[in-house]
Amino acid sequence: MTTLTLSSHDVAVPGTPRHSAAAMLLHWGSAAVLVSAFGLGLLLDDWPKGTERDTAMMVHYSLGTVVLALVTIRLLRRLVMPAHAPAEAGVTARIAGLMHWALYAVMVGLPLAGVFDRWARGRRLAVFGDIVVPAPFPIPGGKLWKEAHEILAWSLVALVVVHTAAALWHHFVLRDGVLRRMLPGRPV
Repeated sequence: MTTLTLSSHDVAVPGTPRHSAAAMLLHWGSAAVLVSAFGLGLLLDDWPKGTERDTAMMVHYSLGTVVLALVTIRLLRRLVMPAHAPAEAGVTARIAGLMHWALYAVMVGLPLAGVFDRWARGRRLAVFGDIVVPAPFPIPGGKLWKEAHEILAWSLVALVVVHTAAALWHHFVLRDGVLRRMLPGRPV
């Protein structure tokens, strides 16, 4: 039998097991890569043209590729191993579910829009050094994809703010242990 150690601030919620180490690594790894890609993306427009800018762009594209790989792994994992039952019920559970699927959708759409932007404007896509990924077919839309990429980036920021606020609400107001499920270290 497992014993849960709770601080006076936590409430034990039956049926809310801790996320696995793999789930935590994918979650926090994705977050770190997304923050890095976003931060670098903000700097790219003001970066002076030349070799350093080309390298920075390649790193940005490589980070986007890693994001796409991580979210693909997360989605495949979710298909094989369904998510834990939500800590809440009813409308709140549906909203939480929609929030997670919106995050997944934007994390897929964001790097794809970036790739399509490069290809639609006839530009090469170099990742991880000199690996060039050619367009598999002509991509229409031109600069429309750049706009989509930027809109999706800021949409992701908004979704992450709401996601973080919800996690903090669970932790500090509801005190239900939901946030601790995704944090390494102390048990829920």
